[in-house]
Amino acid sequence: MQENTLPWVIKLVPAVVGAILALVLSGDIDKDGKIQVTLGVIGEFLFSVSVSLYGGAAFIEYYELNQYSHMAQGFVMLIFAVFGLLTIGIVYQSIALMQGKSIAEVIAEVKAAFVAIIGGNNK
Repeated sequence: MQENTLPWVIKLVPAVVGAILALVLSGDIDKDGKIQVTLGVIGEFLFSVSVSLYGGAAFIEYYELNQYSHMAQGFVMLIFAVFGLLTIGIVYQSIALMQGKSIAEVIAEVKAAFVAIIGGNNK
């Protein structure tokens, strides 16, 4: 591996992890950890990684965070990945509410997603 490749790997891993976390929050990965791979899910994943890389890089450049470590910059990209697709999840839930889904169902779905993230399969 070239010596200038390692910083990008350190930034890419949090972007992918953040995209997976965002897929959980958007409901594409269910509470059992199962995912149905469709073009939409692939598109959301790629969108989240793109928002993470480009948005995170722009944020780092704009606020002059270049002097911080690559791990700190990777954390910025992780945050951008999660919140980039989280906005898609919010829009999805808003559309579901407008189509007649009850607020209790939305809350239960969001709660199940957080339980899947935090608790795993503890039955």
